[in-house]
Amino acid sequence: MIDYIKEYGVTNLDFEYILHNLKQDVIELFALSEVSVREVLDYYNSIGITSNLSKLIVTRPDLILTTVPCLKELLSNIDMDLFKNLVDKSCEDLILLGI
Repeated sequence: MIDYIKEYGVTNLDFEYILHNLKQDVIELFALSEVSVREVLDYYNSIGITSNLSKLIVTRPDLILTTVPCLKELLSNIDMDLFKNLVDKSCEDLILLGI
């Protein structure tokens, strides 16, 4: 199971939200890719994204099911404060940044 994501700032309520809003195949990918997902979640925590991590997981699981080097490259040309603000306010608008 993917209970391990609770270790990265996901509350029990948010965890239930994730389980009810992600497709089963995506949940299985999270389970199979635990090591990589943990590294990515740790990276998000290190840049200050914790409280709205569940919205990011549900809205953009592709940004979780990647590797840290790929994620860093993707975010290298983006203002980090803008990125964090969009994650906090509207994950759907991340597409406007080209990610």
